[in-house]
Amino acid sequence: MKKGQVINSLLDLPEFEPEERTVRLPRLGLELQLRELPYDRLVKLCREREANLQLILAATVNHPELKDPAWYQDRMNCPTPAEALKKVLRKGEVEKICRAIDLLHGYGAGSVMAVEEDSRQAQAIDAAVEELEKN
Repeated sequence: MKKGQVINSLLDLPEFEPEERTVRLPRLGLELQLRELPYDRLVKLCREREANLQLILAATVNHPELKDPAWYQDRMNCPTPAEALKKVLRKGEVEKICRAIDLLHGYGAGSVMAVEEDSRQAQAIDAAVEELEKN
């Protein structure tokens, strides 16, 4: 691929549209709608204390009350939403919710695939033949 073709293909990439997924917690009768986060936000969350709980709070879009002081301070007697979630969720539930969020962020099988050398050579030959046909 020529430099101009690479630039054009990059310019043609679609704008970032976050993916969403809904998970259900049968024990609590609760559904969480999870949305993919931008890369920079994801990196910042990974550095925070209680990173998995912070990730769940940031990715959950259908329950804003999780971040409402009326819930986590008054009802749950906790200083932060993450502390309140710790009381409500089991460790396994946290891990499975985080796994669902990871899949949204491209950590699933097939999200990135290695290109075999034969495939690269075939692409190079196709590009060369196409270039020769133009001239």
